[in-house]
Amino acid sequence: MMQPSRPVLEVHQARIKVKLGCSPQERAMPQDVDVSLRMAFAELPPGCKTDRLEDSVCYAKLYAQMKQVAERQEYALIEKLAKDLYDQIQGLVPVDCLIWLRVHKLRPPVDGLLGGTAFEMGTKT
Repeated sequence: MMQPSRPVLEVHQARIKVKLGCSPQERAMPQDVDVSLRMAFAELPPGCKTDRLEDSVCYAKLYAQMKQVAERQEYALIEKLAKDLYDQIQGLVPVDCLIWLRVHKLRPPVDGLLGGTAFEMGTKT
């Protein structure tokens, strides 16, 4: 028997600036990082029926919170940045919501690494 899929909200490539890198020189200048999210709800969000922003997960608020996390400290690793972003987002969505997050460092200073690097965590549905 096939189980119904969960309702999903996705945010693609939210670009934030963060002081990120292994060396102090790399962290001296904020660089662009793309964050993508996938949030799977246990049930249909109320906003689907009411058409009211306050009955939904506001992606503008998610973006503002991600920017705030990225700006409050320097990071050596995208893994730590991803964990901090994930923890912040968990507080903004329903408790039973499954979250998947991807942090993509666009231009790491490594010769030949043209596509950047990424770290993913959470549940991808």
